[in-house]
Amino acid sequence: VDRLMAHEEEQALEIEALQSIFEEGKEFTSISEKEFTIKLLRFPGGEEENHVEVTLHVTYTEAYPDEAPEWKLEEVRGLSDEKLEELQQRIEESIEASLGMAMIYPVTEACQDFLKENNQKELSMHEQMMLRQAEEEDGDEEEEEDEDEEEEEPEWKGLTEKTLCPESERITSQGFAAWKAKFDAEMIEIGLLKRDEIKSRTGKMIFSQSQDADGGKENGYKDSKSEVLVYDAALFGEEEDLDDLDED
Repeated sequence: VDRLMAHEEEQALEIEALQSIFEEGKEFTSISEKEFTIKLLRFPGGEEENHVEVTLHVTYTEAYPDEAPEWKLEEVRGLSDEKLEELQQRIEESIEASLGMAMIYPVTEACQDFLKENNQKELSMHEQMMLRQAEEEDGDEEEEEDEDEEEEEPEWKGLTEKTLCPESERITSQGFAAWKAKFDAEMIEIGLLKRDEIKSRTGKMIFSQSQDADGGKENGYKDSKSEVLVYDAALFGEEEDLDDLDED
């Protein structure tokens, strides 16, 4: 009996404290000695727009505060079902942490903190649809970018896929031999090659001799009165020796 009277006294004191905190008739509404509601807003004074609100309906049990009170949320505005479940979970956690003492004010603080975090304008059905569509498009673009990054560059196959010229236009060993004989004869005629040096002279040696004969003129050209001679390393397969020639 004494403990029951103690519970009733604690309950009465808590209601008195709540009435001094929340404006009666506007925020706090008394239903009976053990039952009341508290309207909770993000901005109770109306200094800014409230997009969310809830009303906490509380009924004391005989053993309160040694046990949890009966409670529910009413007049919920601006919170989705998912958000409402999150708020209810916070209330449960606050009650469990406060058993044995007056707990309604800590519960209202937990509610108002949640409303502060979620004070956002509720979207219409059309706005929600457009938002989902935009998020899906963003997701598709990110997937396409990931796929592009994952694509490997095609393997370079060199000349294996190069279109060859007609077989009739290709150089044969006989054709090359005929060209070589004509070229050697021209070199002998202008004095750059002797008949007994044909097999021992390289293209680079012939080109170097040409430069010496012209007094070291650039690019292997003769003077303007004589026929121009240009050394083409590609004809001799000596492209790799050009760097050595520059150093000389």
